[in-house]
Amino acid sequence: MSAPSLVRKQAMRAAARAWRAGSDAMDRMPVQAAARACYAPGGPSVDELEQAIRADRAARTLPHRAAA
Repeated sequence: MSAPSLVRKQAMRAAARAWRAGSDAMDRMPVQAAARACYAPGGPSVDELEQAIRADRAARTLPHRAAA
């Protein structure tokens, strides 16, 4: 397998930046607004999305360290 080309690396970096920007924007939204933005007919309900978003945010929250 050959090494990724420069164009591929640039595309991957651009995709990662876009993904991060979208994730950061969703994290700044209130849970209900984020759930409404994610809702698609035929998919999970807004309530289910709210639960999933809350669980995801809780899992990504790092506990504060006690001061030494």
